[in-house]
Amino acid sequence: MASSIYDVDIPSNLTGLLASLVGRKLINIIRFNYVPEQELIDNYYIDPKDFFCCSLGPFLFYFEDGLVIGGISDPSQNTVHMWVEKKENGEHSDWLQEEDEEAIPFYAKDFDEWSIYLNQVVKSVTIIKEASETYSKILDLPSERGVLLEFENGSGLIMSHGLNNNTDGPTLAKPDGIDPNFEGNLIYIPVA
Repeated sequence: MASSIYDVDIPSNLTGLLASLVGRKLINIIRFNYVPEQELIDNYYIDPKDFFCCSLGPFLFYFEDGLVIGGISDPSQNTVHMWVEKKENGEHSDWLQEEDEEAIPFYAKDFDEWSIYLNQVVKSVTIIKEASETYSKILDLPSERGVLLEFENGSGLIMSHGLNNNTDGPTLAKPDGIDPNFEGNLIYIPVA
């Protein structure tokens, strides 16, 4: 099935796209960053081993059939946003994240902790929503803090809005790596 969504949106508005990921094989993940590596270390106190999960830019997820989806965090909405970077046939919008010359790419294959998700088939997709009585609830923000991809080998990966470190930035997290501050405050909404 060819995907047709290009616009950046919250996961709950993209359930058709998310459901279509089931059965697809993830072959590559790129994390983009807009700050020099030394600045990540000196000013953001990020250890080089954590550049892939915790640096400061969007992700692209590449699937074997050609579909490429993007993900980023939106602090003003307390949520993650996603989009279709490329359709299965290679069609794309006018601007591509992967062609941004100012972005510094990090590749999952170069990080042992994250390369384990490559060449895995998606078994299920779940939206993770924050349900706590916080400013986001008062302001009626989407608060869709993550999208969990579970794979046929039993592993799982979350594209998140700070779930692993309780920040306002895009991060990758593992299901067992969610910050304890979220305990009891997350709702898991199966998509497929």
